[in-house]
Amino acid sequence: MIGSTLLNYRIKEKLGAGGQGTVYKSVDEKLGRTVVIKVLAPELTAREVNLKRFEREAQLASSLDHPNICTIYGLHEVGGLHFIAMQYIEGRNVRELVDGRPLALASAVSIAMQVSDALTAAHARGVIHRDIKAGNVMVTDAGLAKVLDFGLAKLLDEGSHEGGGNIHLTEVGVPYGTATYAAPEQASGGRVDHRADIFSTGVLLYEMLAGTWPFRGKTSIEVRYAVLHDTPKQIAEARRDAPPPRLQQILDRALAKDPAARYQKMEELRDELRGVWREMSAAGEADTTGGGSIAGSTAVPIAPRYEHSSSGGVGDVFRRWLRRLTGTEATPTSIPPGPASLGASSGVAVRQQQQDGAIHETPAITSADAAPKSIAVLPFRNLSNDASVSFYEFSLADAVITELARLRSLVVRPSSLIVKYQGKEFDPREVGRELRVSAVLTASFLRVSERLRVTVQLLDVESGEILWSDRIDSATEDILALQDIIVERIVDGLQIGHSTEEQAAMVARAAATSPAAYEEYLRGRDAHGKFIYHTLAREDSDAAIVHFENATKIDPSFALAHCALGGAHANRVIKGFGGAEDYDIAEREFFKALEIDPQLLEARMHMVFIHLARGEKGKARAEVERLRREAPNDVGVHFVKATLHRLDGEYEEALEEFTRMLRLNPAERLVVSYNRARIFMYQARYQDALAELEQGAAMEPDHPLIKTFRAVMLQKMGDLDGAIEIYREVLARHPRLDGIRPLLARALSRQGNHAEARAQLTEGVKETAAADHDIAYWLATAYAVLGDRDDAFEWLERAIKLGNENRPWFETDASWENLRDDPRFRQLMERIEASQRRAQEGTR
Repeated sequence: MIGSTLLNYRIKEKLGAGGQGTVYKSVDEKLGRTVVIKVLAPELTAREVNLKRFEREAQLASSLDHPNICTIYGLHEVGGLHFIAMQYIEGRNVRELVDGRPLALASAVSIAMQVSDALTAAHARGVIHRDIKAGNVMVTDAGLAKVLDFGLAKLLDEGSHEGGGNIHLTEVGVPYGTATYAAPEQASGGRVDHRADIFSTGVLLYEMLAGTWPFRGKTSIEVRYAVLHDTPKQIAEARRDAPPPRLQQILDRALAKDPAARYQKMEELRDELRGVWREMSAAGEADTTGGGSIAGSTAVPIAPRYEHSSSGGVGDVFRRWLRRLTGTEATPTSIPPGPASLGASSGVAVRQQQQDGAIHETPAITSADAAPKSIAVLPFRNLSNDASVSFYEFSLADAVITELARLRSLVVRPSSLIVKYQGKEFDPREVGRELRVSAVLTASFLRVSERLRVTVQLLDVESGEILWSDRIDSATEDILALQDIIVERIVDGLQIGHSTEEQAAMVARAAATSPAAYEEYLRGRDAHGKFIYHTLAREDSDAAIVHFENATKIDPSFALAHCALGGAHANRVIKGFGGAEDYDIAEREFFKALEIDPQLLEARMHMVFIHLARGEKGKARAEVERLRREAPNDVGVHFVKATLHRLDGEYEEALEEFTRMLRLNPAERLVVSYNRARIFMYQARYQDALAELEQGAAMEPDHPLIKTFRAVMLQKMGDLDGAIEIYREVLARHPRLDGIRPLLARALSRQGNHAEARAQLTEGVKETAAADHDIAYWLATAYAVLGDRDDAFEWLERAIKLGNENRPWFETDASWENLRDDPRFRQLMERIEASQRRAQEGTR
């Protein structure tokens, strides 16, 4: 779509996508103004009811003339493509604006006043919104709020406005409303009127004041249960300032479970907020710097601000903090324990978002029903902006994390969680709250000639006090010593007990590693981080491998470098463009690393997949059980365990492990989302699968695997055209991801395009499939749909040898519907059954 023209609108860039369709920034070439084009998703246009709803959105919104409602310019159709042209609003939505941080009282009240004023006008025209949420309220830099998306709107009196028509506007394949914002009557499927908007506005106000959501859960079902039954925490508990008591009273009434107990009209809520605004103005608390006058009681836009930080005295703060960490002082910790009913598994949580779906929070729970000692090490800041040492920003923090992660008595947020803060301004304490840790380490460095001056601070998240601060000067060739100084200061500062073996290992690594090798290793970690967390670009993977190889050549006894080199090659296969030779190299490097340091967790976890690639599933299972016993709180251990359960067709066990993984590291939402989605696909739970993918897309909407599995779901739901379009889009951006081509081939064959389907099954695809249990199966199904029986069974057998024994899926997957009568299919299923029976007998 980018660069194309719809009527007089030239599409410039994609802004986002959701359940209804895709949104683009465009230019009206007739009037020379920037607009937004909202295109209805093709899969939704097949039914008249969806088109009616799309037309209704434009008609309803265009009839509302209000400064706080997004203006609709027109409803159009070109060549079967239906779209709305609407006002372009420069700013952020409330979800992006809050981002886990409470807004200043004046900002929150101002936005809520404007939203309630807009809804008052809408209700006066007989229109209710039914999907008020943070993602549907835009805020400009000046503080002007605009309500978007009346796509779920409904006329209050349909009989009088629709002439008795019987079009049910909610029949679009997805439930209306968003779980955490939906009123109880929405959550229970009851009759909805304008008071649902009052409830949702209350949720929005709560989110802005508390920085989080009043109703939480791991799934939409749990969130809806919370909406129906739970009472939110008081906002004073989530803020450092003292919010006016009247605000809590407003929230209590707006969030009442019974519609009759809420405000009965939106203007009542608006007027109550105006009253709070007047009180704040009189007390001098409505800071409107950069905004308009505070005179009167109308909705005043003010530039958005966050709640001010505060700090107390010093003295015995450090000792109190340590006592709380060690459990000797009965004071609430900065990480609240989760519900006991959720079991005993170490972990913490941050909010999880969906672009257009439910917003959830994973409960924070710990192995002993108490907060563990936990820390986040944030990316270092390059104060000199010297590009030649920019690789230290991520890689030094990553290296400190790697060292701290070896300490079994400390929970460390992994690099995948902190990478998003690189190169950005942030409030460490707010980050600590978002990551739910007890302490945050921040550092900056300045290069002067051949020396680095590093300033480090350790912050107590709960009190905001600096527990330890230091400035360390180091020659660039002594960077490893600098890292170990930081690690030791953290260990000492947190009074973490580490064993003699752990301490000896740290000293030995520092003494044995060449500075030149270590710099190459850090450069490799930086490139590998870009590959894994940002680009999936082969050039970044290649660069990482070159640096890791250089490190091992300079220092052949550098275990971490051998491990990282093996991991870089293994990830090429995992990400879909490596081959069998990558696993050969990975296996060799992991063996070298484990010979030097037998306790390297990363190498041992990767060896699980090496064992699978070698057809040694028994060894893989045994290693996973050892890892589970030795490192029960490591996210990677739960990932490999979940993968084995999935490959054995043990779906509930796999889902449980992915849930534990998410509790330990909420940033793994992306990986968890597409892995849980594929399990839901096995269970024919397609809407659940799409909901999972939406949560992953909220973090990285253009991630190729999120898009790929969305295409898989669309194909399973019968939308071949939509699936093929996504596969092509992913391959256009990532042409070396050969592992996706069998999926495209399968869809093309279902469409009758057999020649192009076969053209997708290149030698590169087969080379990749030869080393990967999933891609081998996808290739088998592509041949099965094409009717190539021999090739289909050859690759199915290969997938099984690689450890894919997902028999429940093999026996229900429609790809095999014409081949299940072949004796070879039954023989392979019996082989799986025998293998799994032997595995079960071996564990008794």
